[in-house]
Amino acid sequence: MDTRIYVMTHKEMAAIPNEIYIPLHVGRACGKELGYTGDHTGDHISSKNPYYCELTGIYWIWKNIKCDIVGVCHYRRFFTKEERLLQRSYIEETIRTYPVLIPNSSCVKERSVYEHYAKRHYAKDLDLCREVIQEKYPDYVSAFDYAMQTILISVGNMWITRKDIFDRYCAWLFDILFEVERRIDWTDYDDYQKRVIGFLSERLFRVWLFMQPEAVTEENVEMAEASSFTRADQRADLLDKYVRLKAEPVFSLYRLESHEPLAASMECGDDFNGKIPVWVCCLNDEGEMQEWIRCCKKSLRDNLPLDKMEIRWITLENCMQYVTFTESIVQKFNEGKISPSHLCELLWAELMFRYGGMWVDASCYMSRPPAPEIFEQEMYVLPFPEAMQKADAFQGQWSKSLWYAKKGEKLFQFLLEGLWYYWDIEDKLADVCLTDAFIRAAMREFPEIRRKMQRCTDGRETILGLHALMNRRYTPERMEKIVSGGTVYWPDWQGGYDTENIVGERTIYGYLCRQ
Repeated sequence: MDTRIYVMTHKEMAAIPNEIYIPLHVGRACGKELGYTGDHTGDHISSKNPYYCELTGIYWIWKNIKCDIVGVCHYRRFFTKEERLLQRSYIEETIRTYPVLIPNSSCVKERSVYEHYAKRHYAKDLDLCREVIQEKYPDYVSAFDYAMQTILISVGNMWITRKDIFDRYCAWLFDILFEVERRIDWTDYDDYQKRVIGFLSERLFRVWLFMQPEAVTEENVEMAEASSFTRADQRADLLDKYVRLKAEPVFSLYRLESHEPLAASMECGDDFNGKIPVWVCCLNDEGEMQEWIRCCKKSLRDNLPLDKMEIRWITLENCMQYVTFTESIVQKFNEGKISPSHLCELLWAELMFRYGGMWVDASCYMSRPPAPEIFEQEMYVLPFPEAMQKADAFQGQWSKSLWYAKKGEKLFQFLLEGLWYYWDIEDKLADVCLTDAFIRAAMREFPEIRRKMQRCTDGRETILGLHALMNRRYTPERMEKIVSGGTVYWPDWQGGYDTENIVGERTIYGYLCRQ
């Protein structure tokens, strides 16, 4: 597909390490040459930039560009996933299900979007917009009134969509704005208020979206310079080198002809009733997340074959029944140098090495029974979908949401001993991705680990797909889509979820929790 994301800018910016991101000099007719493609060629309104802001670039794209997928972001505001720019593969896969990608909605502090606008600009201009919509697109008046009464707004005129949808929106938007511009009296407006057309367009975007049939999903937007995304790649490379240096004594040990585990054997007094253990670990007190974790725990009981599997819920209170942390790890956890999240990773490595079985993240929802063939493999890990793999610093080959392995698996032995050694010589976590870096180091060093990991290439599971649906209204059809779409879902808790939407209807999250 021909996918292009235009980065609106009026100043020089660092090169973006991705060919689909194209700087577009907006207001080029009013400014000096920057060396980028300008919005002053072909059919354009570049000279209107003091009033239209980035809309002069959007108009230029509409009138002069032919492509399959198009997007708009800014030189200091980008769509991101896992602190990295959205990649072509992720965008193209997502658009198959959600043809419109917009920024995460913002909430105004005032009682409504209308009041928010009126406090910062001139309400008469918003009223004028309504008049023009009433004349040209009367079917949209109810959507306009509803959008002005809510507290949600999409800022920056940023989005990613198919070009045909983009063109449809531009035809509607500029038909309205040109008429509004013709009627506005801005005699006394200062330079800031003269950007009125740009301000109005941000409020009209959701009005138009309400009236479209396409499904919409929200993506994270990060305020950042383009150079910061180059630094993200550099960080991953530096972390790789750091781990190789720090763990070299462990690698040397593994190069010996025979290497016995450093972890002493232990009797845990639990035979799991002769079944495969399923490990679920929760060390954090996550407040409102506890309700979701209870929901996830029930989903495991409902979908795992409990005649063959035995669930063990691991907490700080009972973990020492199963593992033998080194004195350094115990001491540094008590001193706060090791976080509960990283301690959970240390538990994961030791539990999987000592006992094998299945590891499921405590916040993962299991929507259906796992495929029986998982348990026929020496090791299985649920990877990120293929589209995520190129966007992830560690290629998304593992997600930490679901693993299965036989007892004594070499990968977990290496992780256990490597991380033990790390905490014997270090006093702080070098990076939150340290364990991932150890996994990648093991794949590079040991061909048998690499072969096992590379067999786990099934990216069809949409493990992140539930996040976009959690705050959507519950319907049986959407619930069926969740069940048929994947086995395990791993939501994102940064923003939290609501049990009801703004009109009091039960959300998917509310439905799942009440089950």
